[in-house]
Amino acid sequence: MTTRQTFKRWNIGIFALLLAGFVCLGVVEGVALPRQDKQGALYNEAQNNPLTHDITRTASFATPYMGNASKVSGLFLSLPLGPIRSFALDPDVFTVQVNLDSSVPMADVDRDRAYLYSATAAFAYIDNLEAVIFNEGSAAYRVTREELLDWYGVDQFSSLTTDHVAWQAAVQNKLTDRDYAWRAFQELFHETETLSV
Repeated sequence: MTTRQTFKRWNIGIFALLLAGFVCLGVVEGVALPRQDKQGALYNEAQNNPLTHDITRTASFATPYMGNASKVSGLFLSLPLGPIRSFALDPDVFTVQVNLDSSVPMADVDRDRAYLYSATAAFAYIDNLEAVIFNEGSAAYRVTREELLDWYGVDQFSSLTTDHVAWQAAVQNKLTDRDYAWRAFQELFHETETLSV
């Protein structure tokens, strides 16, 4: 075999590898990454709905003390509540107030589901939290740990958060029933004054 033939084979081999690389790059850039981006966007959109929210992403904000402002704000921001303006914490009465953006009103059924879901998650992941106030601007609603424990018929919220299947069965799946969410809102969420802290 001559040197010229060897170079020709090497050139053909290098060209074939380059062509294969460009085809692979095209598949990754043109198919795989857009598909992954679309799935990511769908997942993120699902996090705005209590019926499809992934509670496991919220577990990282668990804290024994409601005074840990970064964990508390991170927890509520990861929940399907809609736009949040600010927070108020009153460690003397172990209460968190979530000030919602009232310029983006929620439908009543969405509000009922979001408040029940988010309050349950807050009590499950903030050990010493005793009350949550959802401040809509024109009205504020308060719910307590004790009332929610009675609602679910459990002694502590840790039984609801042992895994995502337990959470779905005890909390999430029940929210598909609009009457259930409405009843919970009517019985558990009481109009209240906002915190003065």
